[in-house]
Amino acid sequence: MQQRLKSLLKLIWWLLVLTFVSLFLYKNLNATLEIVSKLPLMVITVAFLAIVVAKVLLVLVMHLALSRYRIDLGYLRCFTIYNITQLGKYIPGSIWQYVGRITLYKEAKIDNADIRDTLLLETFWVVFSALMIGVCLILLTQHSLIIELIEKLPGYLTHPLTLGLFAALIILLAASFRKTVQHYAKQFMFSPIAALVVSTLWLCLGFSFWITLLPYTSQEISFIYIVGLYALSYALGFAVPFAPAGIGVREALLVMGLLPYLDANTAIVLATINRLFYIISEILLVLISNHLTGRITKEGLTS
Repeated sequence: MQQRLKSLLKLIWWLLVLTFVSLFLYKNLNATLEIVSKLPLMVITVAFLAIVVAKVLLVLVMHLALSRYRIDLGYLRCFTIYNITQLGKYIPGSIWQYVGRITLYKEAKIDNADIRDTLLLETFWVVFSALMIGVCLILLTQHSLIIELIEKLPGYLTHPLTLGLFAALIILLAASFRKTVQHYAKQFMFSPIAALVVSTLWLCLGFSFWITLLPYTSQEISFIYIVGLYALSYALGFAVPFAPAGIGVREALLVMGLLPYLDANTAIVLATINRLFYIISEILLVLISNHLTGRITKEGLTS
């Protein structure tokens, strides 16, 4: 029942996002085309390639998570498994990319406990790094945005009593599951190479967005700020269970963060373009992965 409700909410969210985009284009088609026409081909190419590099680094995070549990599938196999299953996250239900990954892991003779732990570790490294990098870089460059986000939360969530109860609950859970917490705290520690990979990952994604902003503003937009904004929007988008791949949520936060520099229409168009680049890169990598999988299968049969 709960899963059906979640799937329904996802479907409704998809419809709301598509409705918003359709109405926006209907009312602002000429302005949108004018904005897009100002984007140089070189900028489009570099932004797209930066996203592809980031996606390649996400595969490396998966490979490192498997290696933490002494599972060696090789980078090429990780590449095909990761990319073939990625488009499942856009299907209502929020589980299909994991279902696909689990199925392929089982085919690789990985036991259930290791499948669970590697998926948790990979997700933690990506989302936690996004949250920490996002918050830290925005506090360094534009702390007023964090304050604005907090002020937009319902009052009961930021009430001292609520925060105290939440802290007490965390402490109670940590005490109740002390051994489990200690186990995962040790296992989930970032290795130096994992920290380097996720840091480079967010630099690439932030750069892919930042470079598309430059033709539209006369005032300088801090690269570090945009990296932080992108990382934070990714983390918060992930945290919304009914938004597939954070779609709509990530873009809304990017737009809000750009308002001091750009008008709302331009910000919406550029955030949407970045999402399109992201989806197209995923489709491209799926096609490459399918080709590699077919080639590996043929080589296996002939050997």
